[in-house]
Amino acid sequence: MNYRGSYRHLLKNAQAAMMAAIEIYNKPRIEYRDECFIILLLNAWELCLKAVISKNGKSIYYPKKRKEPYRTFSLKDSLNRAEGFYPDSFQQLPVRKNLELLVTYRDNAVHFYNKKGFGLLIYALAQTSIINFKDLLEAMFGISLRDQISWNLMPLGVSPPIDPIDYISSRGVASEDRSPAIKQFITELSLATKEVEDADQDTGRLLTIFRVNLQSTKKIQTSDVVAGLYASQSTTGPLLLERTVDPNISHPLRRKDILEAVGQLHGRPLTSYVFQAIAWKLDLKNKKHLCWQDSRGALIKYSREVPVVLGRLIAEQVEEAVRDYRAFLAERRRNGR
Repeated sequence: MNYRGSYRHLLKNAQAAMMAAIEIYNKPRIEYRDECFIILLLNAWELCLKAVISKNGKSIYYPKKRKEPYRTFSLKDSLNRAEGFYPDSFQQLPVRKNLELLVTYRDNAVHFYNKKGFGLLIYALAQTSIINFKDLLEAMFGISLRDQISWNLMPLGVSPPIDPIDYISSRGVASEDRSPAIKQFITELSLATKEVEDADQDTGRLLTIFRVNLQSTKKIQTSDVVAGLYASQSTTGPLLLERTVDPNISHPLRRKDILEAVGQLHGRPLTSYVFQAIAWKLDLKNKKHLCWQDSRGALIKYSREVPVVLGRLIAEQVEEAVRDYRAFLAERRRNGR
């Protein structure tokens, strides 16, 4: 008996399972969609991890017990054994945490049921998991999953999308959609994020937000980050995929963090008022590489570049910002705004 199995057959089935998962998810109407999608996605991962183990000459079976059939490794044990073969550039911890969260959802689906409202978080976690899967295939086997997927999809719906960051931070979601099970799942996600951050590894391998938009080509020049394919040779209507990085990574600083980091500017303490004046003068809130706001503007965060920008200001620029901001506020009060 071949205790290693055929890594080529395992790899072929892994890719087939992933394609099936993606096809299931993209069906416009199907009951039990998220659950079927995650079951197939994790099956693809298990097969791929076993292919990694097999390719490196190791067995994919548990020790044989008398009068019991041969058993191949579970997903958890496949993950434990395959991690030793990853290339150095492929970070293990965030990939593991991503899969563990998806396994929690799958186990509920298989053995019980999941509460309504998980869909948004599952999509964000699963999309990241697909990217991780793609990168592992390329790194370990030189296979490009992109060659097997057509991106010419038309994602339309009658419900507006919910910002996952708003969802996680308890904004923009009806209270009835936030069951104790979902809150517990979000807590697990937060703990996983902290563990990855503490290990100084990429949280983008754990959870990344993706949005899909239809745009006129005339507006492409004003977009932030765009990757996609034209749907036709016409000048309008391409499908654009906008990859939005988790703002906790790209914009980790709150205003108080900036005040503490800078301290003083040319002998003047950097108070909240002075910072507000400079932010107004430089129009920081409208510069997306420097400032991120949630959809309601209630949460504002800044990139690590902002303290650097402030440090480059000369004394005259700081004074001018405070003076002009004071005049702006006075004018607004006079006009009753």
